[in-house]
Amino acid sequence: MKTGQSTEKRIKNILKFFKLNENAISTLMGAVVIVVIAGLIFNYFRTANLKTWQGILLNEQQPATTEKKDESINDKLIDTYKVVKGDDLWHISEKYYKSGYNYVDIMSENKITGKGLISAGMELRIPKVDPKKITVFEAKKDIAISDKGDVIRAEVKPSGKPIEAGEYTTQKGDSYWKLAVRAYGDGFKWTKIYWANKKVFTNPDLIYSGVKITIPKLDQ
Repeated sequence: MKTGQSTEKRIKNILKFFKLNENAISTLMGAVVIVVIAGLIFNYFRTANLKTWQGILLNEQQPATTEKKDESINDKLIDTYKVVKGDDLWHISEKYYKSGYNYVDIMSENKITGKGLISAGMELRIPKVDPKKITVFEAKKDIAISDKGDVIRAEVKPSGKPIEAGEYTTQKGDSYWKLAVRAYGDGFKWTKIYWANKKVFTNPDLIYSGVKITIPKLDQ
């Protein structure tokens, strides 16, 4: 009986304590609820703001960075060129600069070494540089015009006697261009003769007379 009475007394005391402190307990519980709700709201907005900033970084800053990069590349390049069969750096250089001598700039930009050999399918970066000595000139033509105004004859006059592949002794007034015209009928193929005789004349603008050189076959 004493044990039962003691337990009952404890329960009554507890109930009495809660009843006497009902207001304080209610206030404390309310504060706990408010803190929990505030924490949930804070976490919600923090997560939402993080996603928003991530969206800004991914959707706005990345394209802006890419655009600046593209602008930087465009400041240094004229174009990119895909090599086709039969191309050479001299002609490609003339296409963009009207000077074949800028082929050295294309070689440097694309880290091409040696004789500057290129192959079909290569992508070349064409740098923005000042043109060197102009090598693109309009050939003089004999043109006949009909009564209707149509061109009925247009041909380039040959320059010098044709020469065959093999050994050739240079003469006064010779140039790689003239030799290519006489050997191949195409002055633009002068580089073929130049590379074959680079050890003889290192400067493509300077050819001494009376020197034996090699005129390579066109298919070599």
